[in-house]
Amino acid sequence: MKPKHGVSALVCLTLACIFMAMAPSAARAQAPYYASREETKFTFTPFFGTRFGGRISLNAPDVDRLNIDSSLNWGFDAAVGIVPNLFGEFMWNRQTTSLSAHHLSTNDTVTLTNRAHLDLYHVSLLYEFWGHSPIRPFVVAGIGVTHFDSFGILDFSNRFSYNVGGGVKYLLAPQVALRAELRYSPSRTTSSSTVFCDPSFGCFTTPINNHAQQGQANIGLEFRF
Repeated sequence: MKPKHGVSALVCLTLACIFMAMAPSAARAQAPYYASREETKFTFTPFFGTRFGGRISLNAPDVDRLNIDSSLNWGFDAAVGIVPNLFGEFMWNRQTTSLSAHHLSTNDTVTLTNRAHLDLYHVSLLYEFWGHSPIRPFVVAGIGVTHFDSFGILDFSNRFSYNVGGGVKYLLAPQVALRAELRYSPSRTTSSSTVFCDPSFGCFTTPINNHAQQGQANIGLEFRF
């Protein structure tokens, strides 16, 4: 199955339109209105978007990798305020996707399942800028676990993963914001070995960790308490 480039393009276009729509509002930011509110203690954000591709490297004689198709993802973010503008956040993000085996001899890919679940469970730190404006750019980074539910195709299920990214929030009201973000979110998958050569110590074999290099673009509605 080929990656759903149309879905990815649609989500990216939606995010671009939102950013452009927000830009003129910056000059009209109502600083006193938002500054008068108490600091936000909790946020909850249901979201949807797309997770981009990735591959799982294998050490099989004829199959060198499993391709992860780009597809829709959805989930929620729940955060608690630590200090003004800094939040500790928990994210659950589910992607239902296809896993396809790439055969070296024929250069073909064969779909093994189209209902694999990749669930991210991450804790992150998120920092908002422009605290007195309805437009709040932010950066976010965190670590956690990816759960691979592959229906027996993979010989592992839980792997370390992390995320780093950013986005923007637009406060529609003091307690409701539109949130759009982009994240890079790779997951550790399999191990392999490579030969490393040093001028002083010569060449030796060392293990390396392979990663499924994925990204995501999400949009959601944030509720602030």
